Amino acid sequence: MVRSLDFLNLYIISIASITFGYVIAEMMNETNIIKLIGKKTSKIAKIGIHPALSTIPALYLISPRLAHTNASAILKKGKIKPFDLYGAILGSNFSLRIMYIYRYYLPVLFPLLGVVALYFIGLRIIFDIFLLAVVMIIGRKRYKNMEYGNEINSNINLEFSRKVFKRGILRGLKLSINFTVKFSFIFLIVILMIYFGLLDEITKILTPILKSLGLDSFGITYISTSIVSPRVSYGIAKIMLSYNYSIYTVLGCMFLGNGLFVLAYEWWSRILPYYSGLYPKDVAFKLLFIQAVLPSMYSVVLGILLLKLNV
Repeated sequence: MVRSLDFLNLYIISIASITFGYVIAEMMNETNIIKLIGKKTSKIAKIGIHPALSTIPALYLISPRLAHTNASAILKKGKIKPFDLYGAILGSNFSLRIMYIYRYYLPVLFPLLGVVALYFIGLRIIFDIFLLAVVMIIGRKRYKNMEYGNEINSNINLEFSRKVFKRGILRGLKLSINFTVKFSFIFLIVILMIYFGLLDEITKILTPILKSLGLDSFGITYISTSIVSPRVSYGIAKIMLSYNYSIYTVLGCMFLGNGLFVLAYEWWSRILPYYSGLYPKDVAFKLLFIQAVLPSMYSVVLGILLLKLNV
């Protein structure tokens, strides 16, 4: 079934959606809409976050790497304890999800998958809201006698002009081109894996387990592809919808695939090396559990539940 898919059409639709998404995201950034959201988010999140880390949620909206660089510097100066860092990062996952929403989920996934993308966003952000609530409960007791600075209280003016929109469009197109180069390389690898039968081998290993969840060959192919690249597999989700697969099945595949991607590949190839370069080893491994293992386990469990609902 995989070899019969229209890969050219899938590639064109994916790139078009990604380009549209980056342009919208950069226009929101240039007009200061994102900064305004960041300010509002920080006001909420600071309730349970150490004062020295109160700007981390806003930085997450702009760049998670920038947020971790700042957090690492504060930790090294001894202004906070590792526990304070864990709380700030957990609380900032809500901001991280908002960043994903405006940069990728809504502008890219929504044109690609329609209402399924909205369900995916809603089910994913529930976990982040839960974590934020836990952080707030603990933080309000832990930091109730500490004072917060005024870093996030400055006024933010929205800018709407032809120059601003033009700059946003150009920057969006530039990001789209850079992303397309990387995406095309991964897309080609997936096609070669399919052509040379490597994806079939992965599928054979997963088939007994995934069949017990009620998945057919198309669903199993989705999961196998997702372990290599979730973004490529989203295109397959669109094709599944065109074949009238239920929303439960598509969402189940999306969550299960995302979770397995992190557990099988991303944690050791991207996340751990990055954290190890910024934090002490024990802190890095605890952050790895917080930022990789916990969310991926949520995705896997939720994916299985959704698939079971469809059986």
